[in-house]
Amino acid sequence: MFQSNKICALLNIKYPILQGGMAWSTDSKLACAVSAAGGLGIIGCGGRDPGWVINEIVKAQKIKSHHIGLNVAMNDSNAITIVEIAIANGIKIFTMGGANVYLQLIQKYGDDVIIIPLVGNVMEAKLAERAGAKAVICEGQESGGSIGRQSLFPLLPQIVDAVGIPVIAAGGIGDSRGMNAAFALGAQGIQMGTRFLASEECCISDEYKKRIIKARDTDSMVIFNKINFPARVIKNKFSVDYISKEKNGTSHDDLLKLSKGRLRLAVESDVDAGAIMAGEISGMIRDIKSVQQIIDSMVSSFPSLDIDRCKETIYPDERISQYLRHVPPILLVDKILDIKPGIECSTFLKLSKDKWFFNCHYPDYPVMPGSLLVEAMSQTMTMVVTSMDEFNKEWGGTLLLSSISNAKFKKEALPGFDLIMSAKIDSFKRGVIKGNVICESEGELICTCEMTIIIPNAMRQFSNSITKNNKYENI
Repeated sequence: MFQSNKICALLNIKYPILQGGMAWSTDSKLACAVSAAGGLGIIGCGGRDPGWVINEIVKAQKIKSHHIGLNVAMNDSNAITIVEIAIANGIKIFTMGGANVYLQLIQKYGDDVIIIPLVGNVMEAKLAERAGAKAVICEGQESGGSIGRQSLFPLLPQIVDAVGIPVIAAGGIGDSRGMNAAFALGAQGIQMGTRFLASEECCISDEYKKRIIKARDTDSMVIFNKINFPARVIKNKFSVDYISKEKNGTSHDDLLKLSKGRLRLAVESDVDAGAIMAGEISGMIRDIKSVQQIIDSMVSSFPSLDIDRCKETIYPDERISQYLRHVPPILLVDKILDIKPGIECSTFLKLSKDKWFFNCHYPDYPVMPGSLLVEAMSQTMTMVVTSMDEFNKEWGGTLLLSSISNAKFKKEALPGFDLIMSAKIDSFKRGVIKGNVICESEGELICTCEMTIIIPNAMRQFSNSITKNNKYENI
């Protein structure tokens, strides 16, 4: 299902599902369970001292069968020390937020370490990409704990459009429906936190887990705004009292003191006096499951679509329908890359593994049929002509493929290939168009041929014109 997924390839995981690095709530046990189930487990280091981190890394290395990552809050005083210790102990994947110090770390460690920043706006995503990040996590304010200012689903497509690296969606995702929605908006992966809090392997107290399960849709609220550390929590005695103090003008220093240690308190002992940090999806979680069950449920209910297929379905290139009458499944153009009417055109076709012809053309060795490859190339050639004003205003009708010559197949077109087809007109006389088309994938030649296309209406017009001229000449 996710063989061509970029996040799976980058992180060497089976499913593009990351576990959020929730401070005080994620340890080696949870991280290893997530990784063993096919995702990427992450140990949360926020508020922890380096000794605890080393101990959890050692535990993970003893029990895990797959690699894990660390989440580091870069505004912690121990952040850099923790990163250096973790790298020395074999950790190569980090998610980071809290401050843009990670920009320097990305440049420092280069390809040796994968640092995935959490971003909350387009500018942060662009800076991360410019610094060399291989992916970013777009986190919306629906998430639990520390939050940004924007909602996930309006922000996600903006970041996807702004950067060329894979984007992981986070905030408000707890089942396959949320995952499907994120992928439809361009994400290549998701990060979940709250759903994993309500798991058998999570180290938080049983009462904390029960509060998540009992939460209603209206029980989510944001506190710590006035101390510039907005955090989403489940409503309890502490959060209600804290909001009351904010409204009554309690000083910044007193509010800051009141906030200290509240997450740890809720995690370890007192869910009434602590801050129960959890996302807006708490209201849809009704049970405690094992990590394996959670991930299996996500994947089994998720459609067999990759991100490129979702883009094809949700966001087609609207120009295609103007120039081609073809419809799926015979439509073999996903996007127009460049078009110069009457001169040339280049198009894109993603060969996702679930294309209909792969299932029936050598199922044991799927390959795109040569006839369909030529058809895709002819559709590209067709648009060079149908995009002309003369075609729409004077000739109209249909085009007919007259001949194909010098067709040469250089390489098989296989699942996962991104095909680029380029058509160019060599001559256009009396409704007869001759040109050449090439098909490439990642710079390698797939197929070339020469095509002749005729425009019946244009040919009739030229023929009638010649007939009339001949009559005048006879007179």
